[in-house]
Amino acid sequence: MATLARDFGSSEPRTPALLACPECDLLQRVPAGGAWGAIACCRCGATLCRRIPHALDATLALMLAAAVAYAIANVYPVMSLDMQGRHNEATLLAMARALHDAGMTPVAVLVALTVIVMPGLEILAMLWLLVPLRLGVVPEGLHVVARTLAAVRPWAMVEVYTLAALVSIGRLGRLAELHLGVAFWAMGALMFLFALADTIFDEHALWQRADELRERAP
Repeated sequence: MATLARDFGSSEPRTPALLACPECDLLQRVPAGGAWGAIACCRCGATLCRRIPHALDATLALMLAAAVAYAIANVYPVMSLDMQGRHNEATLLAMARALHDAGMTPVAVLVALTVIVMPGLEILAMLWLLVPLRLGVVPEGLHVVARTLAAVRPWAMVEVYTLAALVSIGRLGRLAELHLGVAFWAMGALMFLFALADTIFDEHALWQRADELRERAP
């Protein structure tokens, strides 16, 4: 098992936690508490978890910023086109509606789910978990929300939409005068914030924090 570079935890001993390796399913004990570094499986070497000091606070800050970017991305136009004296602009929802009107309803539903609904649910679930913990309270429905978050995450495909938009910009730019809207840049920021939050977020620290709060409760 990999040793940790630096220990930020208290001097009081804590009971090691049990974790199953995501690669070989070996159940093993890992040290609890705050520590900087990564812990590897003692059999196959796969990463069991990464520890970053104040990971939950950092993730909360990123998700609050993501909520702002998400709101901007859904309110303002993604892009606008000027062609032969006609001006058109569309929001994310308007693009999904346009696909539906063009007879591509399954594609419209897929776009709406992966770009609008699922990212919104992921942000909401993360805030539901992290805000109460930051305030010293165990959130209601902790297990249900955690399972919902695990189910929603693979379907939040902001990066796929952003890459598709970049390809479309290259083609549409040859046919008309194209202007990128505020929502496009908000989507780019949202993609970056999601990626950074996924890297920092430590779900083991979340459960450990919830257990500590339960132990302190009268």
